[in-house]
Amino acid sequence: MRTRFWFVLAAFLFLRNAPGQISGGQSPAPNEKAVEENLHFLTVIKGRPDPGMSLADQMSRLHVPGVSIAVIRDKRIDWSKGYDVVRLGGAPVSTSTLFSAASMSKPVTAMAILRLVQEGKIDLDVDVNTYLKAWKISANEYTKDHPVTVRELLSHTSGIGTHNGMIYNPATGVPSILEILNGKPPATTPPVRVEWEPGTKYAYANGGYLILELLISELTGKPFAEAMKELVLTPIGMNNSTFKAPLSPEEAATAATAYDEGGTNGYAPAQIVEPNAAAGGLWTTAIDYAKFIIELEKEYDGESHRVLNQKMARAMVTAGMGPSDSIRWGLGVRVGGTQPNIYFEHGGSAVYQCDMVGYPSGNGVVVLTSGGEGGPLSDQIVRSVAQTYDWPDFKPVEHIVVPVEPSKFDRYVGTYDFIKVTQDGSHLMAEIPLGSKAQELFPESNTQYFLRDAPTRVIFDVNTEGKVTGLEFITTYVHWHRDKKP
Repeated sequence: MRTRFWFVLAAFLFLRNAPGQISGGQSPAPNEKAVEENLHFLTVIKGRPDPGMSLADQMSRLHVPGVSIAVIRDKRIDWSKGYDVVRLGGAPVSTSTLFSAASMSKPVTAMAILRLVQEGKIDLDVDVNTYLKAWKISANEYTKDHPVTVRELLSHTSGIGTHNGMIYNPATGVPSILEILNGKPPATTPPVRVEWEPGTKYAYANGGYLILELLISELTGKPFAEAMKELVLTPIGMNNSTFKAPLSPEEAATAATAYDEGGTNGYAPAQIVEPNAAAGGLWTTAIDYAKFIIELEKEYDGESHRVLNQKMARAMVTAGMGPSDSIRWGLGVRVGGTQPNIYFEHGGSAVYQCDMVGYPSGNGVVVLTSGGEGGPLSDQIVRSVAQTYDWPDFKPVEHIVVPVEPSKFDRYVGTYDFIKVTQDGSHLMAEIPLGSKAQELFPESNTQYFLRDAPTRVIFDVNTEGKVTGLEFITTYVHWHRDKKP
C-alpha cells in the first residue's frame, strides 16, 4: 500500500496485558475475531501453506506496544478496540487513547481547504501567492509560466520538494512556520522551494502542506489548531482530536507513547511536536478518525453537509496525477480501486505508524499504532479487514518463487546507493535503506526478486559477461535505477 523504510531492530521482549476491551461493555462484533486471527503478508507464495497470523503474535514480533482499530461498515462504526498498553508497563489502550496520526493529518487539512473553497474564500486554480501575506513562494525558472495553485498543493503536483516534515522536541526548540518555510534555525530542513514546473508530475511533498497551513491561518485569522477545530473537527464530532502542539499535560498523560523500531526507546507524547501540523500534527483516536471517513463517505452521496457539499466531497476523491496508472491522488487522499468500488486511502509514517481506508460505498478501517514496526503491522491489519469483509482490494498477492542456486547469489552482493545486498547462507538479503534490518529477497527468476511484506521488486542488471552492474528498485511509488558500487 505504501513504501515504508524499516530501520534496525533490537532484540526486545515486553510484558503483555490482556487485549483492550470494546468501550461501553459491548459484545464483540462477529467479525472482530476473524480480523484478529487472519493477518497476512503482502505476498502469498504459491504452493506454500499460509494459515495467517494473529494480531497478538504480530504485535510481539514487530515490537508494537499499542494498537487501536476502528472498522466501518455501511457508513457506521461496526466495532472499535484497543490492544495492549499505552506505554510499556502502563495502562491498557482504550478506544479513547490518543495517537499521532502522522501524515493521516493531510486529508483532514485538505477537507478544511475545500471548505474554504466552498465558502468562496479561495479558488483551487488561482496562484496561491494571491492569498498569502507573511510569506510567498519564491519565483524562479519553474514558476515563471506556471505559478503554484492550491489544487496542486493538495495533490502533490506543485513542484515542491518532499522535505519539510520533521518532529521536534520542545525542550530543544521548535521552529515557527516561517522559520521552516525559510529553512532558518531551529528548523533542520531546507527552505520550501519549487524544484520543477508545477503541474507536470506527482511528488509527495510535506512542504506543500506547510504552505496550506499558513494559508488556513491567514484566511481565518486564527492559529492553525483553532481554525481546524472550527472548520472540521467540531462539525464532524471529532471531539477527542486536536492539532495543538505540544499536547496539554492532561492529554499527554493519556496518549500512547511512541517507540522506535526496536521497541525499546520510547518517545513521550509531550516530547513530540510536528510544527508542520497540516502535514502531520493531528492527534486523534481510531473512533474519531472513523467519523472523518464516514463524513466523507456520506457527503460523497450527498447525505451529510457538516463540512463539505457533495461537489467538494467528490472533488476530494477524484483521481488525478500519480506515480503510476494504478496509484493516483485526489485532493489530500490517494485514490484507487475501480467504479463502483473506488476507495480513498492515506498512511502515516513517523515515529507512530498508521493507516486508513474508506470506500464511498460505506466501508473502511482506521489503524493507529505506537511505533515499533507498526507500518507493516497496520498494512497486515488492513489486509485482514479486507479479507474478512470481502473488499475488492488490499488482499494478498500471489507470487511464484523459483529455485535459484545459492552459489549464484555471490555476484549480487554489494552496495547500490541506498540499498545493500548480502547473502545469509542460502538466502539473499537486502537492507532497504542501507543500515536497516536486512529482509529476504525471494526469487521470481535468476535476476528478479521481491520482498515478502512490501510492494517492492529488485531487478539486477547483468551484462553479457555475467557481471552485475546495477539494479532497478521498483515500488508502488517509485522506479529507480542504481549502479553497483565498485
